[in-house]
Amino acid sequence: MNTNNMGLDSFRKKKTERPKNISPEISEEIERSMPEDLLKLPETRLTSKDLPKSIRLPLNTHTAVTTIATLQSKKIYEVINDIVEDYISELPIAEKKIIKSSIETVQHSQNNR
Repeated sequence: MNTNNMGLDSFRKKKTERPKNISPEISEEIERSMPEDLLKLPETRLTSKDLPKSIRLPLNTHTAVTTIATLQSKKIYEVINDIVEDYISELPIAEKKIIKSSIETVQHSQNNR
């Protein structure tokens, strides 16, 4: 027994070469994203009868939103839509999918009326 090599090397009679290191091929990346028109507003301005009245805001938030709308020459619902789009874009994919599903469900139920 050879004492110069300690460990398993001292027992191995035939040494095999290390296999070649094969790195995986880089596949084409598929980038999925949420549809950009998920919260798309119609080209025409919506009337109050087209908009649900289910949002309640603190006075300070309402004042900020109306001021932004005035400064940007937009309707309040357009400003809120922009804010929500920005917020959704920062969410994890799983949460975006839930939001997308909810929106599609509501749109589907409205189209069946």
